[in-house]
Amino acid sequence: MQRIIFVNLHANEFLVKTTSKFIWKQSCAFKHKYFLEYLLDNPEVEVCNYINEDGFTLARSLPKPIMWFLRKLRFAENRYVMRKNGISRKQIKVIRKRDISPDDIVIGYRHVPCSLTDMADIKAFKAISMIHFHGQQSDSDLIQKANPDVLFNECNLGKCSEIFRRYYAWYQGKFIVHPFVAAPRFKRVKPFAERESRCFSTGTITYKLHPEFLEVYGDSCDQPTRKQILANKDELESLVACYNSDYLEDTDMKKYLPEDSRWTHYKKVWYNARHTGHQKKYFSFNMVDKFNDFKICLVGEEILGVPGIGFVEGMSCGGAYIGQRMGYYEDYGMQEGVHYIGYDGTLEDLKAKITYYQKAENQGELERIANAGYEFAQTHFRGDIVAKELLEKLQKAQVEWKASKD
Repeated sequence: MQRIIFVNLHANEFLVKTTSKFIWKQSCAFKHKYFLEYLLDNPEVEVCNYINEDGFTLARSLPKPIMWFLRKLRFAENRYVMRKNGISRKQIKVIRKRDISPDDIVIGYRHVPCSLTDMADIKAFKAISMIHFHGQQSDSDLIQKANPDVLFNECNLGKCSEIFRRYYAWYQGKFIVHPFVAAPRFKRVKPFAERESRCFSTGTITYKLHPEFLEVYGDSCDQPTRKQILANKDELESLVACYNSDYLEDTDMKKYLPEDSRWTHYKKVWYNARHTGHQKKYFSFNMVDKFNDFKICLVGEEILGVPGIGFVEGMSCGGAYIGQRMGYYEDYGMQEGVHYIGYDGTLEDLKAKITYYQKAENQGELERIANAGYEFAQTHFRGDIVAKELLEKLQKAQVEWKASKD
């Protein structure tokens, strides 16, 4: 039986609802929950949670004597989180580091730093998820110290991300690529002929203020195409229905600044956790309905080199997706002109492509692309399919790792 060991699983908001989310009554984006559910339902897999000494999540930088005491509560916190998520003790085995064997696959997450702090000492095949990659040097140092055998993500950062190539130049290993998975609610419900011929543009505009990002890209905006469309929405009105939104729109949430002291940063975290009512307009409409209202959809990619999960959601709703020619759609097996409409990222080319597909004589071609994209999403972007392929890729990489050790 294959053992899959997550490090501090109870602290991973992409897999379970964590303690802080319960306390602040915040929603969770369970972007990898499909993987955990698949593993739990697989009789050939035993899922384990290795809880290291950093596994208590509610305190990080308190004085050592206090932390020494609080760390003893990490196992109680795990039991609380699992119970609240409806996961029984029998489903996930809690283990110690000494229980890990070379035959295990150990998984940590870049977005959950406490899952990486002692990974260097683990003598097993180690895989690290790079979801929500930011490109900071501190992350690179932590991951390099963890000494992973493979990285996995929704795109090959080594190929698509300039900031990854610069700050992770030390990593010469394999990248496992797995696609995003849309929530089950994203479905095709409206016939294509009844949809509006404009392009539905959606996605949040966020900003990165750390020096590495600014050094590489010059501007703090992480989704410049979304920002560009929002800035030109009046000019694009006949072509694009703009539903893009700035992350800090309609809110008094505090921005995190590089010059903030640790105390100032903590105060902002505390304040923002209690003021989550931002983007009221953005969350006022039903995303599934909007995807179904339009024939074409667009979710601007991140300049970091990552597509947005919205492209999978739009395709799952039967819209013809338009995206930049960056190579990562092809990594999923998609073909430009067959499963999606490609463009070069400029406003001029975007207008030209939408104008072309708005013409009556091109409606057949547009519908063929939308249908091919929809079928591709159903056969490649479903949770059970993606999870099965991800496990198989991890197991194959583990076999190669073992062979290299012989």
